[in-house]
Amino acid sequence: MTEINILRLKNENSIIDKLDSYISKNLPDDIVLISQITSKILIVLIIFLILDFFQRKVLLKIALKIVPKTKNILMNTFIKKNVFTSFFRLFPLGICYLLVPLIFYSHPQSFHILNLIFSIFLIVFIAKFFISIIDSYNDVENRDKSYRTIALNTFLEFLKIIIVLLSSFIVISIVFDLSSSNFFTFLGAIMAVIILVFRDPVLGFVAGINIANSKQLKSGDEIYISKYNLEGIILEINLVTTKIQNKDKTISTIPTYDLISTEVINYEPMKSSHSRRIKRSIIIDSQSVLFLEKKELDEMKINEALHQYFTSQKTENDLIQTNLGLFRNYIKWNLQNHLLISKKDTLMVRLLDPTIYGIPIEVYCFTDTSDLLEFEDIQAEIFEHIISISTLFGLKTVAGVTS
Repeated sequence: MTEINILRLKNENSIIDKLDSYISKNLPDDIVLISQITSKILIVLIIFLILDFFQRKVLLKIALKIVPKTKNILMNTFIKKNVFTSFFRLFPLGICYLLVPLIFYSHPQSFHILNLIFSIFLIVFIAKFFISIIDSYNDVENRDKSYRTIALNTFLEFLKIIIVLLSSFIVISIVFDLSSSNFFTFLGAIMAVIILVFRDPVLGFVAGINIANSKQLKSGDEIYISKYNLEGIILEINLVTTKIQNKDKTISTIPTYDLISTEVINYEPMKSSHSRRIKRSIIIDSQSVLFLEKKELDEMKINEALHQYFTSQKTENDLIQTNLGLFRNYIKWNLQNHLLISKKDTLMVRLLDPTIYGIPIEVYCFTDTSDLLEFEDIQAEIFEHIISISTLFGLKTVAGVTS
């Protein structure tokens, strides 16, 4: 016995039967069927509108009034992400879905069509409800800005895609009346297309898990990506794209997978160490490099700007034979006594390979701060001093400072 016949027996002499009987007795035969169907559609529509009004004006308002008083972050985020709105919308849809077979049992085709429509709407709104819950949970957890949130964010984004795909497959199976075996056959056939279409989400999912496990990057980190010549702060790492705020306050987006497939320099370890490297050189005119005569050395010693250096480095200076060597040793001494230069990190002043322009002399050290503005001030002050005092050693610098 079919479902329709069972319902017919159960609802015999019901209000719906009496309505059908009244219409068939009082209306012309040619409009009886359409009138019966129309009247039942109006009944379902009126019930839906009443229930929808009730959920919007009563149930939803009660939830919106009570929830903020709980001070629960997740529950209040549910309001922001319209979780309660999505949930209460299921109430009129669910009731009408259950009423359709009770009202339309005497009209199988109309029953099938309306049952199909309400089934699709229920699936769509259930999927929307779960996605809004995921968004709410993700929003709460993302306040942490830790490595864990990257994996969680990636997983939840991927889960949302699965929910959308699964809902779509269920809707397709309902519309085309696919059996379970045909459904899985269809699912297998379309998987190849899905893999191509959702290539970036799959790669982004892999990248997100990899980044979280290796603790390479997180939101808030300052990075540089050579592939795009991009330097800025990570605002958001999503399943498909990563949002970066550039130095000029513009926003750039790159594929998330590029964070593990290309070179990415992370400045956060440098910031946490509270130091920043100076690695810059000036070029000395090779023709100005000379052996030091005793007279020239004595003149330097009595110079007020160099007096402290010669006093503290008397033994070492006696062994240096050129003005360039003395100048290099002076720069090293100056850096070692600089209050804002790190004493625990590498510090050296070295000569690089000669060029057609002259002899590069490089300063390699670390400041005691990682703040960019303070770093630039310290670096500028050091090189301004180096360039200006080089003339006291009889040296000439070539125009331009190279990094």
